[in-house]
Amino acid sequence: MDRGDLLLAPFPYSDLRGLKRRPVCVVSSVAHSQGPDVIVAMVTSSSARMTQPGIGDVVLEDWRAAGLRQPSVVRAGRLLVVEHRLLAGPLGRLSSRDLTAVDEGLKVALGLQ
Repeated sequence: MDRGDLLLAPFPYSDLRGLKRRPVCVVSSVAHSQGPDVIVAMVTSSSARMTQPGIGDVVLEDWRAAGLRQPSVVRAGRLLVVEHRLLAGPLGRLSSRDLTAVDEGLKVALGLQ
């Protein structure tokens, strides 16, 4: 698994009675991803997220080429640590332009600027 890979991860429904697989973006380093788990950021196609700048959300420019079905946002402030065995895919991979934007979003979300 490499940074920028798009995969599917299980997320519980709000009533906690089941799981739905949703897209995530690998943000951990290759060295970290060699372990039993990986750090990922949530990906959403919610149009409301595309109008909230300044919180680390990154609107993907090359979403179609990345293998996503709809315009999407990487939620750099919504990070998860997931075991490799729970991930499915790959769906695709972010372009270098979008991965650079995600890096900037992580800096904003984590207060590293």
